[in-house]
Amino acid sequence: MSSKIERIPTGIELLDKYLQGGIPKHSWVFIAGEPGTGKSILCLHTANTALSKNICPVVYVTTEQNFQSLVKQAEQFNMHFNGFKDKGTLHIVDIFELRSHAYEKKSKAKYPDPLDVGNLVDYLWSLVREKRIREPLIIIDSLSAFWVDKPAMARRITYNMKVRLAKMQPTVIATLQYAVTTGGSFGFGAEHIADGIIQLNFDNIEKTKQIKRWGIIKKMRLTNHYKRAWSFDIKPKQGFVILNESN
Repeated sequence: MSSKIERIPTGIELLDKYLQGGIPKHSWVFIAGEPGTGKSILCLHTANTALSKNICPVVYVTTEQNFQSLVKQAEQFNMHFNGFKDKGTLHIVDIFELRSHAYEKKSKAKYPDPLDVGNLVDYLWSLVREKRIREPLIIIDSLSAFWVDKPAMARRITYNMKVRLAKMQPTVIATLQYAVTTGGSFGFGAEHIADGIIQLNFDNIEKTKQIKRWGIIKKMRLTNHYKRAWSFDIKPKQGFVILNESN
């Protein structure tokens, strides 16, 4: 199966093994978990691999930090994005650019919402056309920001985005926030839209008295993926490192 399907590797050796080589191209994959589990770092690894191996251009949408903050975070794990931006293969879309775009659009709203999904889709299409980007890897960190005030609309918002971006033929990796109190997704039904879900978790900190992380691939289309949980850690200069398979 894996030899016939184009994939984008994450750059994390064991995870790519578990995924038969990586994430299938043109799929929508959600990385879900509580704050601090490593969702953003997994996104950075995948973007860096796609760029360094010239697999595809990357459009990186970050709603929680600006470009320079993203660069500094990546550099902690020996990933250097400035060169890719200068080369024109990496395109950063941050909350400040989305806000500017929202105000530039003709709108009756006194205070346009930069996190309106229509605003994001319009911005992505204008970027792709202007830069002539083909079949990009789009990373959205975090997708949950687009329904922060309307979590019951998460499924509709995500479906609308997927339909409107379809002709772009992107591969989309998006992070989903899980609520610390319930351990459930912040947003109803968004996961039903995904082709793949990688869930990242903490062990019960009250019991373990230390931070232990583990992950599991809940689903991945066109992939006979690994079905068991695996433990991992975030290490300086290495980033996301899978330690071993959990029992």
